Amino acid sequence: MHRIGQRSRCVFAASASIAVIAAIAACSSSASGTSTAASSGPILIGASAPLSGANAYAGEDWLHGLELGVKKVNASGGVLGRQLKIVTADNACDPATAVAATRKLIEDKVSVILGSVCSGATLAAMPLVKSAHIVQLTDDSSAPQITQEAGVGGNPWEFRINVDSSMLARALAGYIAQKAHTVYFIAENDAFGIDGVTGFKQPLAMLGVKTLGAQYYTPGLGDFDPILSRVAAAHPEGIVFISEPRDAAVIVRQIRELNMSQALFDGGGALSQEFMTALGQSSLANGIVGSFFWNPAEDPTFTKAFQAAYGTTPPPDAVGPYYDAFVLAKAIQLGGSASPSAISAGLAKVSLTQAWGHIQFDSHNQAHPNVALQYADNGTIKLLKVVPASGE
Repeated sequence: MHRIGQRSRCVFAASASIAVIAAIAACSSSASGTSTAASSGPILIGASAPLSGANAYAGEDWLHGLELGVKKVNASGGVLGRQLKIVTADNACDPATAVAATRKLIEDKVSVILGSVCSGATLAAMPLVKSAHIVQLTDDSSAPQITQEAGVGGNPWEFRINVDSSMLARALAGYIAQKAHTVYFIAENDAFGIDGVTGFKQPLAMLGVKTLGAQYYTPGLGDFDPILSRVAAAHPEGIVFISEPRDAAVIVRQIRELNMSQALFDGGGALSQEFMTALGQSSLANGIVGSFFWNPAEDPTFTKAFQAAYGTTPPPDAVGPYYDAFVLAKAIQLGGSASPSAISAGLAKVSLTQAWGHIQFDSHNQAHPNVALQYADNGTIKLLKVVPASGE
């Protein structure tokens, strides 16, 4: 998710980029709400995603979801008689690169920016979209800090339709408490993983589950044996991993090789066909329970369309942008224009029921769709139950 939204969501470089952001924002301020295409022709939709580097596969998945949603909107006549057109920019899941990608999209005169997949990239772009008066509509990044800083938090131009990691944690915590009295975390050493662990600790503690520790790693590590040895030495009853699907597959495979008997929980939305493919032997995942924005059983139509277009069930990063296309279309319709200010006003009015839940923004410009609890069963990710974003 992540993810989820996950993918190298490091924010550590963001603070070092403030001066650069300020300078870029100053250059962009003359656009203030006017950085949009003419009122005729296609509506330009900025798409900031990792299209290069280690996380390029996440950006490709995300873009596929957005393309499918935009295609459906356009097939139904578009919005206000106009078609949507995607304009991409590569943020490489890197804060400094995300600032440059956002600047490019503003200069391309897009009406809105969707992205940035990775939380660190999304956070880095937020000061710039605020100064440029253009909406950044987020659908995959999971850091709670995004919500905290959006809307009444200080940035009225940031909106998010997906739940954050703390909402995923609250939904899963009740199930974890039924299976384990103590847990240990294995998580990415970035905003995705660190914020994810933080989001779990309080709801677990309230339910009497003790956190024995957390091990953080760099995405793509490959060998988790040293980390798993430290985890095993603590003797937890459960292990919660907050990882992207490919890393999660390595973690689970090595846990099974070490004959560790702890209950396993997916706290980052890794359970997916992508995870199963990377795992190889699907039975190794049996019994893992996790929380995510969505499960394929909630929207068979989307699942079938994605399968037909790309040959697989929707991977985690494809889900948010698909639904984002319809939220954006509704906002443009309600705003009566594709100008950035009209889109912002339209988003504030959106009340839209989708397969993954109801989309309506609170004072922090955060929507609260449902959370899917899901489990692995011989290669299939099955829906356990749907719970409100507030928890069970």
